[in-house]
Amino acid sequence: MRAIITFHGIDNKDSVLSYSPALFETLLGSLEACRLPVCSLDTLLEGKTEHGVALTFDDGMQSVFRHALPVIRDHRVPAHVFLTTGAVCGDNQWPTQPNDAPCYKMLNWDEIEALHATGIYIESHTHTHPDLRQLSEMQIQEECEKADTIIEEHLGRLPRYFAYPYGYTSEAAQSISTQRYAGSVTTKLCYLNSNDEIGLLPRLDSYYLKSPWIIRNLDSALSHLYLGTRSLLRSVRGSQ
Repeated sequence: MRAIITFHGIDNKDSVLSYSPALFETLLGSLEACRLPVCSLDTLLEGKTEHGVALTFDDGMQSVFRHALPVIRDHRVPAHVFLTTGAVCGDNQWPTQPNDAPCYKMLNWDEIEALHATGIYIESHTHTHPDLRQLSEMQIQEECEKADTIIEEHLGRLPRYFAYPYGYTSEAAQSISTQRYAGSVTTKLCYLNSNDEIGLLPRLDSYYLKSPWIIRNLDSALSHLYLGTRSLLRSVRGSQ
């Protein structure tokens, strides 16, 4: 089994964007007990392991530093933060955010640099978190270029991976991301398989990984069936 897991906030807010610190600790402990290694996206996608899980955090919420980092450190595992650079030191209430989305405080640069120093990879999630379907090719390029430049200026490293804001993509967005990055992740709910396009990689949303049974049996046939059914229902509703 290979999978990329999506997180946003690691906190106790009980929102669709939250995953509790206690559950996060339980999940990493369970992966360790099941001998499912937590690895980097490079390791997972370059065929260096047949089984593994990569941890990804979208947007760059401050709770990643406060609550996820201590657990990641304790378990000595890698992780990736897809950073919305224009929201650093602010909040997640960008113009395209739905009105009912919970408000989260975002990371500041001291915290981002501390994450980077511990080996957590800082990746691109654009500068302003727009719906890329509504942008021209030039505007998409500018979003990616600005985010990448800011990350490189602060950390001395260009991001290797990209996450489409809201999971929304377009032909232009996919073309640009494929040219710029080693891989791009979506919000399609699915385990990884050998047929995945490197520019349209699926992930498992942690929202569906809150049941203790799922956490203990992530690689079971029933978990595959459950998450496959949830993915189908999301498709019927028009969700990503």
